[in-house]
Amino acid sequence: MDSKVVYQVDDQGLYVGRGVADPSPLETDVWLIPAGCVTLAPPKAPVGKVCKWDGQQWLHIEAPV
Repeated sequence: MDSKVVYQVDDQGLYVGRGVADPSPLETDVWLIPAGCVTLAPPKAPVGKVCKWDGQQWLHIEAPV
């Protein structure tokens, strides 16, 4: 595999979109995860809510106005 999908969050932990991690050129089976990204996919958010990463898990919170 040449790349791995990661999930980008903003400075408040709110999900903003997908990104790509590249394999390490120095180590086998190691991925270079970009800053502000996590490897665990966010769940589908219910209407009126957004996904927020709390550092360990995804939470559903009220969508900011």
